[in-house]
Amino acid sequence: DRLFDILDIRREKVFVDSFKLIGNLGKHEVSRLRDKLWVEFNGEKGNDFGGLSREWFDLLSSKMFNPYYGLFEYSAVDNYTLQINPDSRHSNKDHLLYFRFIGRIVGMAVFHQRLINGFFIRPFYSMMLGKKIQLADMEYVDAEY
Repeated sequence: DRLFDILDIRREKVFVDSFKLIGNLGKHEVSRLRDKLWVEFNGEKGNDFGGLSREWFDLLSSKMFNPYYGLFEYSAVDNYTLQINPDSRHSNKDHLLYFRFIGRIVGMAVFHQRLINGFFIRPFYSMMLGKKIQLADMEYVDAEY
């Protein structure tokens, strides 16, 4: 089995370190994200037999989906589900690079059967699955609609 090493990740900089490693992979290298994962946190000894990679996904997704960073915002119906912030370009000039990175991480989580710490509005899942968005789905985006 080939390994995809996620090494020397600083817990306090999990987003930055992971983005440098995964966000900068070229198109010809992306297939490596399907290799077996091996995660090591900076300054910590441990063997990753699944627990460290689960923890990495949890820590990273908590940062990725934090509305404070301006990429996502809470839905119109609660402060639990997320939607893409339509004004994300104003929050960060590199927002499209970050969304590509987040897509890679979500894809890795699905492929490696790991949970992420983020819940999206129904229309977002529909789009991911290639399904048509129904009029009733719009209440998640705009409660007054």
